Amino acid sequence: MPDDIKNESNDENDEIDLRELFRALWAGKILISFTVFSAIVCASLYLHRAEQKFTVTYTFAPVESQQASPNLGGLSGLASLAGISLPSSSSSDFIIFKFLLQSEEIGEKLLKDENLVKEIFEDEWDTDQQSFRQPPDGSLSPYVRTLKKLLTGKTASEYITPNAARLSVWLKNAFNASEDRDSGFLTLSSETTKPNLIMKVMAQATFETDSLLKERFIQSSEQTMSFYQTKLSQARAREHREALAKLIAAEDQKLMLVSKGEYFVAKPVTVPAVSLEPTSPKYSLVLALSVVLGSFLGAALVLFRNALR
Repeated sequence: MPDDIKNESNDENDEIDLRELFRALWAGKILISFTVFSAIVCASLYLHRAEQKFTVTYTFAPVESQQASPNLGGLSGLASLAGISLPSSSSSDFIIFKFLLQSEEIGEKLLKDENLVKEIFEDEWDTDQQSFRQPPDGSLSPYVRTLKKLLTGKTASEYITPNAARLSVWLKNAFNASEDRDSGFLTLSSETTKPNLIMKVMAQATFETDSLLKERFIQSSEQTMSFYQTKLSQARAREHREALAKLIAAEDQKLMLVSKGEYFVAKPVTVPAVSLEPTSPKYSLVLALSVVLGSFLGAALVLFRNALR
């Protein structure tokens, strides 16, 4: 058979198949409309019962380096003369701030606020007993544990009261920390059903982190001053004594600037902000997906019915 005749025959078969497909779908338009309507109803029920989540954002900028590292003029040469390296603030302080923000060390400090911990783990707080206890099991919990044990061989872990480790894990899940490469700003963001709690946690965690880094700097600076003073008491040359005296004065100036400053590493650019409207679930997207899925499901049922016939 010539190729032209074969191509014409295939085109006719394809055209016939498409016509039959559209004819079958049109014949089942009632079933398709019903599945689309059912999908929209299910989506509507979900939207009525779904928890509304709001987006919380909190932006920070690095504190100017002049607070931690004042202009020491030509003291580097004097430090070299005295045989001592001049201390300087690290450019990675902002990165350390981001890392510590959700660490166990900050979790340990947040644990001191009992009211905040009770609010975070409110499902575990027993008002009558005034203590934390394992939350009651849901209707499916025993079956989930049994299935997990069968699949992995791992039994359920024992309940642990809120501690620094658990609070650190909660902080990592509660909000994200991202740094903008262009501006250098650090933004904390969270999509949550409890925006007031998240704002409170963000404010407390950032304050504790900044205070911790400030304490570390002051402690390191005091140790440096003590070292300089020891060297000063041992120095015999006049030039060495003058150089050490100026270094001690400069270190004292840094301590004074750090103590006076409200923020040490990161300062808020804005106050914690909450979206005016819920950002999850997305109503238009859920309804649009319900129409699409309902259409596909209806079409599949119609074609399956025709195939059985």
